[in-house]
Amino acid sequence: MMLGLIFAVKLKPTDNYLIPINDEPMIRILESRLRQAKRIEDVITLVKKGQEKKYSLHVEKVKPVKGRTIIDVLLEGLPSGGDIFLIKGNMPLVMPFFVNYMSTIFIEESPDALIPKWKDGRIELFHAIYNARALRNALEGMKAEGEKNIGNLPRYLDAEYLCVDELLGRNEKLMWSFFAIRGSEDLRIVLKSGII
Repeated sequence: MMLGLIFAVKLKPTDNYLIPINDEPMIRILESRLRQAKRIEDVITLVKKGQEKKYSLHVEKVKPVKGRTIIDVLLEGLPSGGDIFLIKGNMPLVMPFFVNYMSTIFIEESPDALIPKWKDGRIELFHAIYNARALRNALEGMKAEGEKNIGNLPRYLDAEYLCVDELLGRNEKLMWSFFAIRGSEDLRIVLKSGII
């Protein structure tokens, strides 16, 4: 079993994890979809300290953090052990069947991390499964070396990759799992698609 960990910490003024989709905040939709995945035992949402009351109206479990960088937030918010599915709070269309698929591979292979990767080299660090202890060690290693770019995280982990493009060939709906809603234009695309 694993923990669903939603990163909903407002680090930039433009970050907004409460955009409503059909009158429901996207963070609530995301939490609900994560709970549908068969190996997700519980879901915790990381939020900026001081915003816990606001988020508690929409999600079941909130963990306030003080960190000002992604690395500091994760170091503060990670559980001490176990496995986690880490996702950004602006990806409400996560596909439970895909989380199931990823968790099966993760259990069979037992890497430090299982990270989706696109043909063009882009990686989905915030739609990935991690061993919490390995992730903590990697983040501490980054901090010790003064590495601030979270994109370099895989260098510090024994990670395996999942080719997204190959999977899309089998199921086009999968692309919505990675779709991030950052503003009204993204929201329009989602509403027009009929996916929700």
